[in-house]
Amino acid sequence: MQYSNELKVGAALILSVIIFFVGFRFFQDLPLFQGSYMLNATFEEASGLGEGNPVEMKGVSVGTVESVRLDQNDQVVRVQMRINEDIRVPEGSTVRVTGFSGVTGVRLVIKPGPADNPPVTAGATLSPPPQGTVLERLSDQAPALASKADSVLNSTNTTMRALSDQLSNPDSDVRTTLQAFRRTMEDVESITEAEKETIRQFLDNLEAVSGDLREFTGTRGDSLSLAVDRLNRSLTRLDRSLASFERSTATLDTLTTKLNEGEGTMGRLINDPSLYNRADSAAARTNRLLLDFQENPSRYLEDMTLVKVF
Repeated sequence: MQYSNELKVGAALILSVIIFFVGFRFFQDLPLFQGSYMLNATFEEASGLGEGNPVEMKGVSVGTVESVRLDQNDQVVRVQMRINEDIRVPEGSTVRVTGFSGVTGVRLVIKPGPADNPPVTAGATLSPPPQGTVLERLSDQAPALASKADSVLNSTNTTMRALSDQLSNPDSDVRTTLQAFRRTMEDVESITEAEKETIRQFLDNLEAVSGDLREFTGTRGDSLSLAVDRLNRSLTRLDRSLASFERSTATLDTLTTKLNEGEGTMGRLINDPSLYNRADSAAARTNRLLLDFQENPSRYLEDMTLVKVF
């Protein structure tokens, strides 16, 4: 059976809406198929309260915090709560922020009013309880704080007991480490005691050298300045010499490059082998001519008149 694209898109949209609704209620800690209604509250400060925090009544979760916003006009915090539909909150109930964010988590706690009172209507605003003393507020948190303190004390007691066992056992790693550290400190103390005289002499020599250096720089400051000035002038002349040598090297490098590339008379003489061949050929012919002149001089002198008579 073939389905049209419109039917597929519609089914996908419906499925997406269902998944969004189920996921939203799941993450808001709300029943999936149960209604709810909204209640409001106003506080002087939120004390770490945020969206999604639980709302409890008599220790039972009855809803979640829907929104927390600051009213800048009245400088108060306005909170919306989503309460489960089957929960009846009687009139005269109060709500307060309780808990610590790092210990038990912040939550809203509704203290219900008299049971024979009619239930509050949706959208009603619950008031916080009258402010009590600091001791009264701390007493509300006493059970949780006592539980945490007891856990910390138990952990500390366990740690101290384990440390005591380690220290009382001669073969424990902690005791062995402490004994090795004690022996090391004793060795350091004995070495320091034995080398005390050497250390004192070293410090005396160091002080003497420092005094001589101060005296030299004080009484011979002009000589030192003169020597530094001469050294600076020598370095300046050396720098100029190096610059001249660098220019000469660059010129020689240029000349060598031209010779290698056959530029100029010397370059052609060095790089053109025909000049050498012609010179060698001329030298060979001259040598043959001289040999022939030595062997047959008359051939070259027969036309020459040695003495001309007038």
